[in-house]
Amino acid sequence: MTRKEIIILSAGIGFLIIWIIDLNAPTPVEIQGNFWLEIYFHYVWLMFGLGSLLYFQYSKNLRIKEEENKAKEPKQDIRSRAMKSNPRKN
Repeated sequence: MTRKEIIILSAGIGFLIIWIIDLNAPTPVEIQGNFWLEIYFHYVWLMFGLGSLLYFQYSKNLRIKEEENKAKEPKQDIRSRAMKSNPRKN
């Protein structure tokens, strides 16, 4: 796992923990009774968490695809690389 993936995964888990803590917290009085403001107030952390986890999955799949492409490429041996870099003059 790359450092970028670790940070994104940690952020996603952190946002989900904040969302759980926020659900247990009381809703402010000025927001109570307005359905859409209550939804936004509580579930914005959930959306941040899910967005982070989806981006983590996307970046992980890109990394795996790149690793598979590198594994499929034929590796040149040392002699063929040396021959290409130093062609002999006849």
